[in-house]
Amino acid sequence: MNLYARALGFDNLTSKAEEKFIKTGIKESIKEGFVIRHEKLNRGVIILRLSKSTGLYIFGRFDKNTFKYEYYFPFVVGKTVSDNEEMTIERHLDKESYAVICDELKTGVTLIFFLQNVMDYLEYLYSGKDFPVPEFNPDIRNEICRQPIRNKKVSLTALSLGGMILLPIKKEKKRARSREEDITRKNLIQAAKNGDENAIESLTIEDIDTYNELSQRIMKEDVFTIVDSTFMPCGVECDQYSVIGEILELQVEENIYTGEKIYVMVLECNSLIITTAINKAHLMGEPAVGRRFKGQIWLQGNVHFTD
Repeated sequence: MNLYARALGFDNLTSKAEEKFIKTGIKESIKEGFVIRHEKLNRGVIILRLSKSTGLYIFGRFDKNTFKYEYYFPFVVGKTVSDNEEMTIERHLDKESYAVICDELKTGVTLIFFLQNVMDYLEYLYSGKDFPVPEFNPDIRNEICRQPIRNKKVSLTALSLGGMILLPIKKEKKRARSREEDITRKNLIQAAKNGDENAIESLTIEDIDTYNELSQRIMKEDVFTIVDSTFMPCGVECDQYSVIGEILELQVEENIYTGEKIYVMVLECNSLIITTAINKAHLMGEPAVGRRFKGQIWLQGNVHFTD
């Protein structure tokens, strides 16, 4: 079973109960016509709503008019969008799911996240292409998939299996960074990635200054009073991250099938805005706007291909 289904109110779901639930959901959705189907590709998806902002994305193929279930994953709907200059999407080896790799210039890190809207991507990828589909030729499929996609908006979301609430910290009042300074830093990061030695040196000096300042403060202060937010890769999975982020928005929702409570939080982590869902039973502490969340997340994203 998908472990992250627990984050959306299936804390006690067994493999047998999961199989029965998925089969029942597929039958009811097909009966009521809640199926998105790509006629030429013979793929389809069923979305089972669990609460106002969460659900299960069930992907499969069609053999004539019979839906063949392949896999599912839980998701939460993103509440904000961000701009990305360029991204690359690659298919996972074991199933027809996709990972998105994009450079986030605000933080200077490369993000890797799980693609939510697979059917939208297939429509974008194969729109106007002749059939049979190029995917049956691996070389042609890989060449098409690895073409960079530019200037598309992304809604970042995440699921968490456990975390804790940290109290807010008193932030020092600093002069707001001007738009020109933001643009300058983004240009520096981009130049450094292209091998510009001067840009690399400037960023390195900035990092050294920050390190020296933190080294002095850590002798007298707790680390969580110094570090406001973090966003770091965690574990062996590329789309798993350890985060500390300020809660900007908070909603409590209920799984309509189990009655378990779900916290849906909009987090700000190192200038990234991520809509995150976690089972109330898995969270230590009482969340509130202004407080901080610390935990490990599975990062997902919805790419707006039609924008």
